[in-house]
Amino acid sequence: TLFVALYSLFSLCTAVKTSDIKELHVKTVKRGEDVTMECNMSKVTNKNNLAWYRKSFGKVPQYLGRGYGKNNYIFEDEFKDSRFSMTVNDQKFDLKIIGTREDDGGEYFCGEVEANTIKFTSGTRLQFEGEEMKHSPTPGTVNNNTDSGTLQGSNCSDGEGDTSGYKSTISQDNNWIIALTMS
Repeated sequence: TLFVALYSLFSLCTAVKTSDIKELHVKTVKRGEDVTMECNMSKVTNKNNLAWYRKSFGKVPQYLGRGYGKNNYIFEDEFKDSRFSMTVNDQKFDLKIIGTREDDGGEYFCGEVEANTIKFTSGTRLQFEGEEMKHSPTPGTVNNNTDSGTLQGSNCSDGEGDTSGYKSTISQDNNWIIALTMS
């Protein structure tokens, strides 16, 4: 039991490494429209390790899927829906949603996965016209509609690299931390 608790704590501390995301892109669409979210691949070391994640409002992050090989991708069971597709090649790793629905709203992150770490390379907030975002503030801002904000500081480290100087977005209604570098 102590081992399980320590292992869980270690896993939480190394689940997310720093990121090159300076701010989230915002895509505002009408319900039913198609949308494409681009992945920044400029600093990716292994394109076969890219994956997409979604953070829906008030929920924990979800793994959507990943690319493999050339022009191939696989989605998690929950996202095996003809509305979702990826463009996978040497220049692109984009996520497309056809006919957006209300439950598609949220923050989408593209990241490079290595062992038990994720380095997010880009992020997009998908929102709908005429609706205010209430749950997840943009990094570096405070959203007065929730008790959330951006805190400066350090966090757990796996001993591989410096974690000082990054920002963590922490929200009281969401128990998820995203480590973002600010250059």
